[in-house]
Amino acid sequence: MKKKLIIGGITGAIVLGGAFGVNAMTNNGDDWNGQEAKLSQEDAEKAAKEEVQGLTIDKVEKDQEGDRLVYEVEGTTEDGKEADVDIDANSGEVVKSERDDDNDSDEKESNADVKVSKEKAEEVAKKEGKGEVVEVELDDGHYEVEMKDGKTEYEVKVNGQTGEVMESKQEQDG
Repeated sequence: MKKKLIIGGITGAIVLGGAFGVNAMTNNGDDWNGQEAKLSQEDAEKAAKEEVQGLTIDKVEKDQEGDRLVYEVEGTTEDGKEADVDIDANSGEVVKSERDDDNDSDEKESNADVKVSKEKAEEVAKKEGKGEVVEVELDDGHYEVEMKDGKTEYEVKVNGQTGEVMESKQEQDG
């Protein structure tokens, strides 16, 4: 009797596992555990290429950040630097854009080397995000500007020498 129960249990597990495997293989790519995305992966890749000129896409993953469905696009720029772009799978909005703008030096940049004023860094950051500036921090020669607009928080990293945006993130408060 015990042998029949064990064999039945193993058979059931194999059948159930196979069903999950088939479901994973038939996933159309725009489905997050039963939630449909309005934006296709191809549209997300196009949006990432518009955000980062000359981007060659290496990898695209689906992720869920809170209630938001996101395509995480990883790639390489024309000059060989890494870039990560997160695209909202329903609105097509760029949620995060990071570029590896490191020069080939391992030395940390000093706050004494800053050529851009705090005010200029805030001005640049406001073009990338929205809302009220809640904090500006100077770290390793770069400004980290935090802004808040309702439930949306923006973090923008501005190069202290050139005034260019190095990194931009957008997050929703639960």
